[in-house]
Amino acid sequence: MASGKHFTDLPDELLLIIFSNLSIEDLAMSVQHVNSHWKNVSQDDSLWEYQTFSPGCKMSDEEISRHLRNMPALRSFCPSRGTNTKVVDTLCKYCRDIRHIYFGYFHKLSNSTLHQILKKFPHIEELVIPLPKVTDQLHFAELVAQFQKLTTLTFTSHCLSTVASGVLRAIADGCPSLQCVDMGFTKSQTKDIEYFLEKKGRQLSSFSVRSYISTVAHKLLTECSNLESLTYHNLNVDLPNTYIQSLSKLSEMRKLVLRYFRECQTRNVSSIFKNQSMSKLITLYLYDSDDFDGSSLAVILTNCPQLQRLAVHECGLTDDDDVMEHIFKCKQLEVLELSHTSHLLGINFHLIPSTLVHLTELHVHDCSSLDKKCMDKLKDEMPHLLIAGIYTRNEETDVNLADANFFISQLL
Repeated sequence: MASGKHFTDLPDELLLIIFSNLSIEDLAMSVQHVNSHWKNVSQDDSLWEYQTFSPGCKMSDEEISRHLRNMPALRSFCPSRGTNTKVVDTLCKYCRDIRHIYFGYFHKLSNSTLHQILKKFPHIEELVIPLPKVTDQLHFAELVAQFQKLTTLTFTSHCLSTVASGVLRAIADGCPSLQCVDMGFTKSQTKDIEYFLEKKGRQLSSFSVRSYISTVAHKLLTECSNLESLTYHNLNVDLPNTYIQSLSKLSEMRKLVLRYFRECQTRNVSSIFKNQSMSKLITLYLYDSDDFDGSSLAVILTNCPQLQRLAVHECGLTDDDDVMEHIFKCKQLEVLELSHTSHLLGINFHLIPSTLVHLTELHVHDCSSLDKKCMDKLKDEMPHLLIAGIYTRNEETDVNLADANFFISQLL
């Protein structure tokens, strides 16, 4: 370096390139303390636009607050545990433009705290938050409805919780930018769900419901023509079988999760996919649906040529259904999950290297066809392949934890 010059004198353009390779911890707690110039550069919005501060469970509230004081350009905050109100106070005082907030079910979010967040960050785009107690929910919804830029709303809960009457109505009447809604494990009033889908359905690109919805709500759901992602736990035992086929109108679908379809209903599930009505589908999860046969699976997979992720869990498939023969035809498949497949004794895992050449993850549980010898052979032929799960009743792969996390993330 030329005489009189020092590393700390690098121009901002080079410093930004260097700092872009640092962790959020280094940006907040190291480089800012070198000199005032580095501090100013390290707080440039471009470095923080895609950064998420996710303090672990072991980090104290005081440590979290200390970090937040050095993160004025932070956009996303996602604590791994509940925090006290002082943390939110610090967030609101020192961070200038938070756009994404993730609070799990373990977080106690009062209406006064939500109002504080609304006042400081009116342009929030994503809220992942727990519902307060029933008596506070209507005011809570009225506050949420005031977020004009909110595109994504998720309710977090660890058990089925009742939503007060009027909550979804208030949100439907506000939140003009809302596109993605995940209702978590909440149970809303029937008329409120119908009102919400009628009011917001056309602008939704993603919707998740894991509680009872009426036949009327189901019909409204099928009119959400811009939906690209749908998680649908069918708890309506009275849903007419012929109504299931109407989901085929959702032609923009990229991700579909279907669960709890009864024996007489599953026979109509394959009709959703006929004539490549969901030809853009990339991800498909079929969970806990009775009497699902191989012919139905064949119709589905044949009509989803772009499928990359497939999960089949507790669907009553047997060896007689030629399950793997149909799966092997999914040439673009990258992730395959088979769970509770003890009836599939003849799965030809040794054919995977020559058929599913793009496969990067194989998740299996309770499958006697995948023993250690078979797994070792797969690893030899496909060294890039992640095999995760319990592949017999007495043995586990060395990455069983990854399998557990995968299952939890998809089922919840």
